Amino acid sequence: MTARERPGSAGPQAADRLPADPLPGLESRLFDIPEDKFVEVVRLLERVRDHPDVRQTFAAIRPRLAQVRPDRRPTLKRVLCMPFEDVLEGFGAADMPLGRIERRVIEPVWRLVTEYGDRHQLDQLDRQVQEAAPGNLNALRNIGRRLWPMAAQVIREAIRGAADQDAARQGMWRLLHGDEGMHRQAQDVAAFLEIGLTIEALKDTLSPKPLPVLEDGHLVAIEQAAQAVARQSTALVHHLLLVAASRLGTPADLLVALNGLDLGKARWEQPAIFARLGGLIVTDLEERTARFGGSGGKGEGGAGQAGSGPAAVSPEEAVAIAERLVASVDTTSAAVEVLAEPAYRGRLDAVKAAVRTMVAGNVLATAPQGILTAVAAPADHARPVPVDETRQAAAEDHARALRRCEGLADALGLHQPLKDAVSSMEKGLQSRAQALLAGYPAVAADPDAAETAEINLFYALRLLELVAGPAKADRLRTAIMAATGEFDDRGGYQT
Repeated sequence: MTARERPGSAGPQAADRLPADPLPGLESRLFDIPEDKFVEVVRLLERVRDHPDVRQTFAAIRPRLAQVRPDRRPTLKRVLCMPFEDVLEGFGAADMPLGRIERRVIEPVWRLVTEYGDRHQLDQLDRQVQEAAPGNLNALRNIGRRLWPMAAQVIREAIRGAADQDAARQGMWRLLHGDEGMHRQAQDVAAFLEIGLTIEALKDTLSPKPLPVLEDGHLVAIEQAAQAVARQSTALVHHLLLVAASRLGTPADLLVALNGLDLGKARWEQPAIFARLGGLIVTDLEERTARFGGSGGKGEGGAGQAGSGPAAVSPEEAVAIAERLVASVDTTSAAVEVLAEPAYRGRLDAVKAAVRTMVAGNVLATAPQGILTAVAAPADHARPVPVDETRQAAAEDHARALRRCEGLADALGLHQPLKDAVSSMEKGLQSRAQALLAGYPAVAADPDAAETAEINLFYALRLLELVAGPAKADRLRTAIMAATGEFDDRGGYQT
């Protein structure tokens, strides 16, 4: 197989047509262009995707690719990843699937397959992929039926090469850079590939992703898939369950249901599978909290590892993340009680403490800056400042997030801090609104300035209503209407 014929390659001629430094600044521009133009550019880039600059561009724009999800030109490498795509690490801090495979593993594994796999068969499969239409899932699965077992065998041989003196196998091992972490993940990739067809069939049932509720039909499908995999190898059931859990909105829901499933030949190993999955879910919760503002524990492979610092999140994102994490912690706590493992309780308590810190830091502590500063200062012998619509929208989102914290107060022990934050915001908004009211008469004679001042007042009223509720805002509403002439002398609306 020549470089030009190698699966997934556009060949040197296509690459050579690109000028030196062909994509200056393209990555940043691809985040801003309209969606239809973005899809068009992606399709053009895919024609020469093996050019180094194009690969770099694709790496940079993956967050938008994940968001837009255009029908992309199928490639053999993409078919290879299908069975484990649900456990691939994501691009956002919230997208961290259970037992995840790092994306850095894909390229070395792909090189293993293309350099040590059956080249004649790979050429055939590559031609079939090129003929397949984007979105033709059945065609890609039929290709995977032949690709996945062969690739799994190649990876297994590479892993054995770590302790083998055979020169070829040693070369295969070097493609994994002698990296133990990559070694472990390559083992997992081989396991997913071995049961690729079963995984693909299960994904059809566990759709759309993420599933908010695990229903009886889903459990039947998981049970039947687990029994089929157990006939192949009981060790592979764990990997099937990882995919199933990663397709759920709350992976711990599978843990709750697991003891009620018949795993067939793996039933004797069910306690060990449960314990392993439970440990992964606890560690996953720790890692998620560590990403959002502090360590939730230091379980094996979990929080406390070296890496990037906590991800910056907006107040509304922080509350949404906290709601999911608290629900997962509560579900997991109930499920792992049967393990009688005291360490789990302490680790889950630490997760809740970290979530509390995250909410307090991202929602409560930032409320003065995020909410109060949206209210413009009153004009001082000058025209009033127009409302900053972007800042106002962000302030309203922050105010909603502050009120949503009420649903987390019991679980996180936030009653008093939340009460103090709401009270402080209420007083601050009242004070700023009163200052705007006091300055209104000075600009009332100028229609344009008066309109700007009134918009400022009503936006301040809206924030107060969001923070403190309609009843607390009624007095300010009456005062604004009286000052701006919205009421007539009899207290009714003017016509």
